[in-house]
Amino acid sequence: MSASDSVLVGCLGSVAWVRVVGSATHENSGAIRNFLTNRFDAGWRSFVIDLGECPAIDSTFIGMLYRLASRVVESGDEKGGVEVLRASERNAKSICKLGLDCLIKLDKDGARWKDEWDLVEENISKNIDTPCLTRQEKTELVLDAHEALLHANQENESRFCDVVEFLRQDLAAQTKG
Repeated sequence: MSASDSVLVGCLGSVAWVRVVGSATHENSGAIRNFLTNRFDAGWRSFVIDLGECPAIDSTFIGMLYRLASRVVESGDEKGGVEVLRASERNAKSICKLGLDCLIKLDKDGARWKDEWDLVEENISKNIDTPCLTRQEKTELVLDAHEALLHANQENESRFCDVVEFLRQDLAAQTKG
């Protein structure tokens, strides 16, 4: 993550928000996952991810979002969900290409939240720190996200099976030592 990148978070009523300024990658997915998981564990079931200032996302970030969306569905909360706002064409295609747009809602222009935008701007202000993960923690994060992608869509098997196998072997080697 470069010095100009940031992750802003906050809550608007029962909706937890994340705004990524800069790229959303394995470098900041751990901090984002921690915020979202803490909110989920505290009872939140509606999550909005604003990518309006995010030029690129990677498969770790997408897999982390898919894992969260799966947990919301498993909770049985029909009003909950994960919504991605203002994604660039490239980022939206990445989510769709992996077959995740059936579970992760895409609102390319943020129209659904237009009336609340001023409130969002006031409440999405806390910049979360991106802690340095150990090599093992980073490997576990990336592995978990890619395993989620494997389970999300049968076509993802051919895309990520080698990555998952490599990460499993790497993690096993790390934990031996």
